[in-house]
Amino acid sequence: MATANASFLFASPPATFRYLLQDALIVLGLPYGPQAREELARALPDLFGRSRVTLRGYQRWLARNAAVDTLERFADFMERRYQRWLSASALSKRS
Repeated sequence: MATANASFLFASPPATFRYLLQDALIVLGLPYGPQAREELARALPDLFGRSRVTLRGYQRWLARNAAVDTLERFADFMERRYQRWLSASALSKRS
């Protein structure tokens, strides 16, 4: 199970969300799926937000596009948010 602190996931954040997701699945010992997404959201509240809005948005996006849930689709869905999160994290470290 994930803890509230995500420092166990990486020493420095991976370049893409896909790499972060693959690393997290290994660390969490979970296959990709709803439970893994929930655990990752709990471990990274700054990225996912403090509510379940991001995960619900992903489910709505899948339904709207008649798409099947896969690791690749979730990684694509999260990539823009992840890049903004990385940029914001870098800016806050410079301050």
